[in-house]
Amino acid sequence: MINDLGSLPKPAASPPVFDDPHGHRRRIVTVAGVVVGLLCLCVLAIGGSVLYADPQPPATHPAEAVEAPPLPR
Repeated sequence: MINDLGSLPKPAASPPVFDDPHGHRRRIVTVAGVVVGLLCLCVLAIGGSVLYADPQPPATHPAEAVEAPPLPR
């Protein structure tokens, strides 16, 4: 019985699913991942700058500064 199981023909080796001998796909996927990651960081930075923007920015003209009420302490 054991001899019968050991003598069964072995299936032929199938080619690898991702046959990439020169690494082109890996480079493309890596570059795409880096680009997506940088875009996510840019979106987070822009969102953070919008959320933490000063609602009353400093005066740009001296006339605005003179007419502005004094700052609370």
